[in-house]
Amino acid sequence: MSYSFACGRLRDVPVLILHVGPDETAYHVHQDLLFSASKVFKTAFSGKFRESSDRSMSLPDDDVGAFERMTRWLYTQKLELTDPITAEASSECYWQLAKLNTLADKYDITTLKNLIVDNLFELSVPPKNVEPPQMDVITYVYNNTTERSSFRKLVVAWCAWNIDFEWYKNDNTRDIILELPEFTADLAIALALRAGHNVSNPLEDISSNYHEKPAEEVAEKKVG
Repeated sequence: MSYSFACGRLRDVPVLILHVGPDETAYHVHQDLLFSASKVFKTAFSGKFRESSDRSMSLPDDDVGAFERMTRWLYTQKLELTDPITAEASSECYWQLAKLNTLADKYDITTLKNLIVDNLFELSVPPKNVEPPQMDVITYVYNNTTERSSFRKLVVAWCAWNIDFEWYKNDNTRDIILELPEFTADLAIALALRAGHNVSNPLEDISSNYHEKPAEEVAEKKVG
């Protein structure tokens, strides 16, 4: 679905104004697209909330670049990312995915989170098969996602199957382990499973195995 087609289809749909980042960059987004993707936004613009009457919302803590990509995705259902041809470009691509994932997680957009995982998965397997994200990206992901994050699970699996054991000899490895205990615990479990069991490479599977379920499905499963 192209941007122009989407705008034509939504010609009479109300538009909301979202002021993003410290400079309050204004984004005009069709209400139906935003509400169908995110119940968080739908709730914020409903009922007696101030946003409901103003038809606008201030999001000063959100990353403008990530919000731009999220908005484009709403209209096109595609992600526009840096093509990781070089090691430097792949690092930028990881940051783009990580920051976009933070927004998708914050606003509970499961479809977008799963698409992000699909894109991340493509980087981990042939023909791209680039190196896993560096610790600065992993630290950001762990500091900005929850335990059930699909992004976390894929990164851990990726590191467990591609880890360079020389990493443990680095002078700063102990500091990293102490500063990021959740990642360290997840990685230790993944490494133990790999060493102690006849476990196949999880990256030889399919990306949908890392997809998150919508929150309501998870709640229903727990009740059942």
